Amino acid sequence: MKIIDKGSHAPVTEYSVGDVIQDGFSAYMIVKTSSENYAAVGLGDGYVSDEYGSLKELYHETHVSGERKVKAAVVIEGEES
Repeated sequence: MKIIDKGSHAPVTEYSVGDVIQDGFSAYMIVKTSSENYAAVGLGDGYVSDEYGSLKELYHETHVSGERKVKAAVVIEGEES
């Protein structure tokens, strides 16, 4: 995944599924799990946060100051023929 960082992304005030969030240390994506809960998945290390029953609860329990939503694109690299 490639993060498109132009430095003008809005501060985070809530989470939505599919959001890519960046803080001073890492980037992570907000996901809905197979058990119908919500979690944050680290894009660098694959770490999955605890699961929460709502996006509001996930935000309340995991949000840190300085987070911002960023644009991200999936880049698929393959062999060139």
